Amino acid sequence: MDTPHPRLSVIIPTRNEAESLAPLWARLQAALSGLDAEIWFVDDSDDDTPARLTALQGAHAEVRLLLRGGEERRGGLSTAVVAGLHMARGEYACVMDADLQHPPELIPEMLASAEAGADLVVASRYLRGGDAGGLSGLTRHLVSRGAALVAQALFREARQSTDPLSGYFLCRRPLVDGIEFRPVGFKILLELLVCVPGLRVVDVPLRFQRRAAGASKASARQGLLYLRHVASLFLEVEGSARRWKFGAVGTSGLGLFLLGLWLVSGPGGIPPLLAFLPAFALSFGWNTAWNWSWSFADRRHRPEPGLLRSFLLRALLSTLVAVYPLFAMLGLTALPELASAALAAFAGMLLNGLLNRRAASLPPSIWGQVAVDAGVRSGLSRLALAVSADRAVVLPPDARTMSGAGLPAEILERVRSSRRAAIWTESVSHRPQRRRGIGLTSHLLLPVVDSRGLAGIVVCERRAARPFDAADLETALHAVDRLVEALAGAGLARALGGSGIAAEADAGAVASA
Repeated sequence: MDTPHPRLSVIIPTRNEAESLAPLWARLQAALSGLDAEIWFVDDSDDDTPARLTALQGAHAEVRLLLRGGEERRGGLSTAVVAGLHMARGEYACVMDADLQHPPELIPEMLASAEAGADLVVASRYLRGGDAGGLSGLTRHLVSRGAALVAQALFREARQSTDPLSGYFLCRRPLVDGIEFRPVGFKILLELLVCVPGLRVVDVPLRFQRRAAGASKASARQGLLYLRHVASLFLEVEGSARRWKFGAVGTSGLGLFLLGLWLVSGPGGIPPLLAFLPAFALSFGWNTAWNWSWSFADRRHRPEPGLLRSFLLRALLSTLVAVYPLFAMLGLTALPELASAALAAFAGMLLNGLLNRRAASLPPSIWGQVAVDAGVRSGLSRLALAVSADRAVVLPPDARTMSGAGLPAEILERVRSSRRAAIWTESVSHRPQRRRGIGLTSHLLLPVVDSRGLAGIVVCERRAARPFDAADLETALHAVDRLVEALAGAGLARALGGSGIAAEADAGAVASA
């Protein structure tokens, strides 16, 4: 390749930060002295920031720059961070702001924690020794704490950090590059925590500084975007917030049971103890369908014998032990019929929740298992090294896109349906390029097939003047065969949840694999 992979990539999104750049660069140079690092600036500015960044890039070889305009800016800070993470080539990636509220001097400590074994290191304002004093005003403090508490209440994965909404974090890049990020707003860290369960997370104290220049990007609109982001993680990530989903389904089933009982025993004129049976059947069917398709959607994709049967037996047991006998007993009292039914059904809900407590506490069964598997990362690193790729990523078999890669969905679908490898190369412009050395983006797409069928799709990516060719394809096909055992061992063939999360590794990491 053109240059060796650096140890660390620092990603800094900028928007109208011209006045902060000089002090930021001076402090970055001092903090990163002696470290093999590259610094990616992803800029969406309308002021003098692009000109100053261009001059900085010309003077320092370690500076990388992406100037975005037009539709590229859609999504703002969130898509800027994702773009920087995708282009980063370091073994570790650090995300921070450019306004000096995130002190660069903390990076060496964060990197040391990652090298000691942490998958993700969060600079936390709320850890002992940290300080959120850079937030302006009491309202900002209350909103920040409230937003973090909402995330931690909904998602158990967010409780791994005292500051799950921090914008300053460092991680092993393989955990990030293959994720299909869909953040609404700018809370990339929360997306990472929820979408890759099982991470080893370490917090380090952050003394959050006041802005050196410019204006804060926080606004009421950003608050609404955050709520939309939380909603998307709750609704779209299978297995997330499972206890809340389980409780919501149970509550809706209770309402349906009471409505059915009233309709059958009231206008229908059927005795309450007989009316209980069709009302319960309606509620039981509703709860089962929604829990299986929503609360436990991620578990449906895995061959776990007896999972549905045991779930149904627990639900039936709670009804036979609590609901029906208690309803019959309360019917002998002076309580109204619906009040008796509500009390009995609520007792059944509590018992059902107790019996299914372990199932409701299961972490999401999604692609993160593959992403953190050492054997898979090692195999992907060797594959990337064998074909001189910048990185190798393994996608779920039902993945439709690859974040930031620009791969057409039709190409992935063709590889999926035909189970045949392919090469995709894209030029930098629609115009013919006469200059030598113009970079091309090239991908190798390799189906991973085992005895049970398509287990995943490996994508090798190269950004260089020479694209992949037939010789690279043949080398990759031999190499990917040796990955099947490691992938199967990591749960690849079983994790068919389509969460959009991939395992990834780069050629530079093979020495430590």
